[in-house]
Amino acid sequence: MKAVFGEREAIQNRLHQIDQTEREIRRYFDQERKQLELRLAMMELPNAKKRAGSVKERRRSAYVEYLQEVIVAYLKEEKRPVRGFAVQQFVKDQTGHHIGNMSAFMNALMPKHEEVRKLGRGMYVYEKKVLSHV
Repeated sequence: MKAVFGEREAIQNRLHQIDQTEREIRRYFDQERKQLELRLAMMELPNAKKRAGSVKERRRSAYVEYLQEVIVAYLKEEKRPVRGFAVQQFVKDQTGHHIGNMSAFMNALMPKHEEVRKLGRGMYVYEKKVLSHV
């Protein structure tokens, strides 16, 4: 009887490991896809001649938008409040980019992504708005 329980537990643990690995692989490919799409967008920018602003500014804003999407996806996946430092580390690990002033970066992100809220003292959370029927 004990061997069956041990085997069941081992199978459940392995299924959990497979689920985690699938999520990590999916996240990796999503990140790579976004990086490639960003690179394509950056390559096309110099060819668009009649746009306002410099090419460098457009590249920077495209990269900032990419970093914002990475952060929103991370917060959405976490489903719990996360410290700004943890978000900063995640961005550094995923993209290699260090965000110097996390508070300012998040203050710029929150108006664009209303699902992201600051809970206070560097804690951020993703909260999907639920529409109530009246």
